Amino acid sequence: MVDFSEYFAVIGDCTRMQILHSLADAKSLRAKDILAHVEISQPTLSYHMRVLVEKKIVKANRIGRECFYSIDSDTIESLIDELKTIQNAPEKVNDTLASETVVVKKKNKAKKEEKEKKNKKKKKKDKK
Repeated sequence: MVDFSEYFAVIGDCTRMQILHSLADAKSLRAKDILAHVEISQPTLSYHMRVLVEKKIVKANRIGRECFYSIDSDTIESLIDELKTIQNAPEKVNDTLASETVVVKKKNKAKKEEKEKKNKKKKKKDKK
């Protein structure tokens, strides 16, 4: 199983998220084009791009001396799918809790009815 927490830690960085937004708007950008959108130095951008590429959140396509960056859709879709499972989890938990609550209520009702029957029998005995 993939450890998605590492991916979320990577994209949780504000600068990296700005980079991803600029890539999403343009589809493919060179490093110097990204620098126009994000107020960081070139070495800092290189560091962030290396992290994003290593985690396969961003693709790097070298053409000659230039490197073009784009979002890796497959990885992003996997992250979205993981978030959807988390989003649906409360419904599953609530359904389970609801069915367990029904079972407990039925057991409590049965115990109460049984107790009432015993009390009725005891009152009949006491009358005799």
